[in-house]
Amino acid sequence: MTHSFDDALALTVAEAAEGRVRYAGVTPQAYQNMIGPFGGVSAALLAQGMMRSARDGLKLVSITTDFMTGMKDGPYSLSTICHRAGRSTEFWAANIQQSDASSPALRATAVFGERRETVEWTEGEMPDAPPPEACEAFVPPRPWAEHIAIRPCLNADIFNATSTRNALWVRFTDARPLDDVALVCLADTPTPRVFFIVHGFTVLSTISMTVYLHASDADLAEAGSDWVMIEANAGRGGGGFYDQHARIWSRSGKLLATTQQMVWYKAEKA
Repeated sequence: MTHSFDDALALTVAEAAEGRVRYAGVTPQAYQNMIGPFGGVSAALLAQGMMRSARDGLKLVSITTDFMTGMKDGPYSLSTICHRAGRSTEFWAANIQQSDASSPALRATAVFGERRETVEWTEGEMPDAPPPEACEAFVPPRPWAEHIAIRPCLNADIFNATSTRNALWVRFTDARPLDDVALVCLADTPTPRVFFIVHGFTVLSTISMTVYLHASDADLAEAGSDWVMIEANAGRGGGGFYDQHARIWSRSGKLLATTQQMVWYKAEKA
C-alpha cells in the first residue's frame, strides 16, 4: 500500500521527447485545501514532474512555484521543458493545465545539479524549543491536515503574538521517509504571518513560493520519518502583500532547506 502523499503525486507519462515530457494526472482529493489542493502538495507535484524529467543523477537544488489559480477536481496535464542542460546543471520549467481553462493553474521553474564534496557551513542555529512530544497538536480544519501533523513550539498563540516569528514541528501523520518532494511540501506548512499581526484570521493566498534544498542524502536518511522544525518570520507586509522567510531543521539540528513566500492578503487597515 502506497503512502497518501505518493498517491497524490502519481503521474503517468502521456508524451515524451528530448527535453520535454507531458504527464497526465488527477487532482488529489486527500490533500484538499480551501480552493484546490494544499499549496505544498501542488508545488511537490510540479517538483515530482521535473525530477522525473531531469537527467538521472542530478538533484533538485531549488524550485519556485507560482500559484495562479486553484486546481479544479478532475484530470490535468503537467508539462515539463528543459531550457538548458549543462554538464552539471539543468534548468527546467513546468506547468499544470486543465482542459477547461484558458491558462495554467500553476507554473514552476527548477534548477537541478550534481552534489559533490565541498567546504560546508551553516549560519545560525536551530531555535531552542520544546521537543514535539511536549507540544500540543494544531489541526487546521482542512482535509490536508489529516495527513500532515503540526505541533507549534514557539510563539504559538496568534491572538497574543508580539511578532511574526514562530516555530513548529511537522511530519507526515503516517510515517514516510523524508525526501526532496516532502521538503517542498512541508515548506508550506507555517501558519500565515498576517495572523500574528491581526491576531486572528483573514483571507489570503500564497502567490509564489521558492524552496532551496540543502539536505544531502545522508541528512535525509538521518531525519527519516521523524519530526522536522520550521521556523518562520515575515520581513514586511503592506499594500496587500507580505513576505515569509523560513528554515527547515532536522531534530538533530541540520539545516535541510530554506524557503521564501510572497502572500496576498485582504486584512484592511484599521
